[in-house]
Amino acid sequence: MLKHFAKFKALFVIIVCLLNVHGAAENTNDKVFTYELALAKCDELNLKPQTPEADGRTQTLNKKGAATAKFDYASIEFLKFAKGRSVLEIGGTYGNVMLTALQQSKNTKYTLSDLDGRHLFIAAKRLAEKINENKLSSESAKQVQFIQADITKSHDINNIGTYEAIFVGRVLHFLTPEQLEMTVKHLFLLLKPAGRIFIVAITPYVKRYENFIPEYERRVAAKEANPGFVQSLRAYMNANVTTQEQRDNIADEPFFFLDDKVLRSAFENNGFRIIECKMMPLSYKSTSWELDKRENVILIAEKK
Repeated sequence: MLKHFAKFKALFVIIVCLLNVHGAAENTNDKVFTYELALAKCDELNLKPQTPEADGRTQTLNKKGAATAKFDYASIEFLKFAKGRSVLEIGGTYGNVMLTALQQSKNTKYTLSDLDGRHLFIAAKRLAEKINENKLSSESAKQVQFIQADITKSHDINNIGTYEAIFVGRVLHFLTPEQLEMTVKHLFLLLKPAGRIFIVAITPYVKRYENFIPEYERRVAAKEANPGFVQSLRAYMNANVTTQEQRDNIADEPFFFLDDKVLRSAFENNGFRIIECKMMPLSYKSTSWELDKRENVILIAEKK
């Protein structure tokens, strides 16, 4: 009886999500941009990319982390799998991964999504520059679309069962535990059967916030749920490895340092088959972030 109830409950959640998606489709149209529209918005708003920091990271415009210049393991594996497929990148910021995907295949259909539309518009401008420099064909502009959306909101989720691969780079650690649970459900809905998800997120083992490590490890030892979740980062900042400008750029909001156990559990419990899930080092040199080669956690999983 309980087993049947659990199945019914899961089905009910999916139906509600589908109804929310289709019912809100008209409201999300103004958040979908063709290459031409995104490019025009960039010029209209006179947007410029931020200047990269010494370690190659480029700060976002909405204080949600930074885009890295050098790809990590999850990005590289996503790019290998993405060739010639219909793919989605969530939190794509300035389009670094997108531009590489377009260079490696003329058949890839790429949807770049971000919470902040300004990032998408700058990505479109960068694509235009690549085309003007003859580093990409003008036809590559037809391979992309841009969507401003919040992966945690059901009314922002469209294109159910559309994508063969999804990349979520350095996004999930900005969520609360409740938002993470809802996001994983949404990712499952967006993927085609046998589609793959590629994740990279920050762990507690980073130099910038190493003051949190003792508290995190105490919580793990006490078997607390979601041991990496904090209400604010500021209390744990290592002022010795950050500039005043970097400290000012940190939003005083909840943050979720993730690890392989929490990430694996979240995806396994929502119907994914885990292919890889492990802690890994940074892909770039940084005196502000490097600690002990466990700075990142990556997950690659398949929709069963």
